[in-house]
Amino acid sequence: MTARPKVVVSNNSELLRHLSAAALRRLDLDVTVEQSGDAVVATARALGAGLVIVDAELAVISGYEVARELAGTARVVLILGHRLSAEKMRRVAESGCAEVLVVPMTADQLYDVIAIQLGLPRRGSEHLAIDLTVEEAGNERRLDGRISNLSIDGARLVVSEPIPDGAALWLTVTPAGGDPLRISARAVWTQPQAEGTVVGAEFSGVDPETRARLSQLLQWEIVEETERKRVVIKGDITEATSFSDLLPELVGRVDFDLSQVSYMNSLGVRAWCEFLRDAPIQGYELNACSVAFVLQAAMVKSVVGRGTITSFFAPYHCDDCDFEEERLLQSAAILATEDREPPAFACPECGGALAFDDIPDRYLAFLRDSDPI
Repeated sequence: MTARPKVVVSNNSELLRHLSAAALRRLDLDVTVEQSGDAVVATARALGAGLVIVDAELAVISGYEVARELAGTARVVLILGHRLSAEKMRRVAESGCAEVLVVPMTADQLYDVIAIQLGLPRRGSEHLAIDLTVEEAGNERRLDGRISNLSIDGARLVVSEPIPDGAALWLTVTPAGGDPLRISARAVWTQPQAEGTVVGAEFSGVDPETRARLSQLLQWEIVEETERKRVVIKGDITEATSFSDLLPELVGRVDFDLSQVSYMNSLGVRAWCEFLRDAPIQGYELNACSVAFVLQAAMVKSVVGRGTITSFFAPYHCDDCDFEEERLLQSAAILATEDREPPAFACPECGGALAFDDIPDRYLAFLRDSDPI
């Protein structure tokens, strides 16, 4: 039986209120609350916590110092006020933290950050039973692990043991009440973390019939236990994508989760924009937008439609060791800065500078008409 992920948090009233929300209770976390920065550090070390969520401004030692103290042992998320100066963003970059959250935040935003940092299953993929095996010397052996993100072309896995780059893997995806799909994959990259080894797996040799079935499984799903109805959009958005079956399910205000959109072409952009135009909803927000979605939103304003992008993934790169990673950013964290620049982080591999790996004015064009927070 897999142990519950250990999380240490500071005594922040908004944070504690959100942690009691139904969706976050489903993550089954082992949460410890501490009053001060030095207590957070001591408890995280004693428990071997994989994740720490703290105020940037804590008593005794600050959240920035907590992140530096726990570098290499736990992933630290800093909570910052909504007015961010250049000095605060410099301290974020120097702290080595894994992520920042800007108040006010929602329970759903906190859920996204916790699930990503701990490699837990994202909403919209839990209905699929997935078994993992690794191929060694011509034989298959079962892996103890889970899927944290699944797309038409690959998956992000968290497994309990080291896996070498290039390892041959098999994923058996079984939808509820359906027949299993067996998919060949290859470990493109691996990264040790406190909760296990994170593996980026690329699918290989998938036949057209299996690919079509997987695409249908990964198209969309409605999640009801969130603050507002959340619609998880998945996979590729192309000329073959149709949202006609989804339209009757939408009413009122909706949150779209776009973290699992892996690809959009020009005809897919048209299909998405027509869907937003025809959807019978009062309003909507776009959350955890993938890089593929943001690249289109930066070029075509109607991709966002009448809604707003509240959070999005962005590419980061370390020049010192060539480490690459996509980070989840809040739009509020960009809009609250004086120059609307994305934050920098410390590289989790070598401690060097993990910098935004695109042209900010181009990638963040969807924020151009947004009002400052």
